[in-house]
Amino acid sequence: MCARVHITIGRDGRLGLTRHERRYIAARFLERLHPALRSELTELARRRGAAARRAAERMDPIEVVYDDTRLGRQRITGWIQPPQVRPRGELREIEFGLREPRP
Repeated sequence: MCARVHITIGRDGRLGLTRHERRYIAARFLERLHPALRSELTELARRRGAAARRAAERMDPIEVVYDDTRLGRQRITGWIQPPQVRPRGELREIEFGLREPRP
């Protein structure tokens, strides 16, 4: 559905979060988006607040396959989340959250 995705995986240092909750994933969709995915992401980026969360809930989960230099080929499955900051610019510049299912 997309030829190239930039993935950022990090840790949230706030106290009181479980190990699973500390991990955060952000994705920017860079090249050759499928028209259906482009449409869904555009709608998600335009909406704010509860409307954005409802739009995200209607989307199907996605699977991102990436190459890790230490671990080899990896897969992440999750639901796209609305951007945390008000989006400006082109769709490829917008960073969306990716929420993984609970273990």
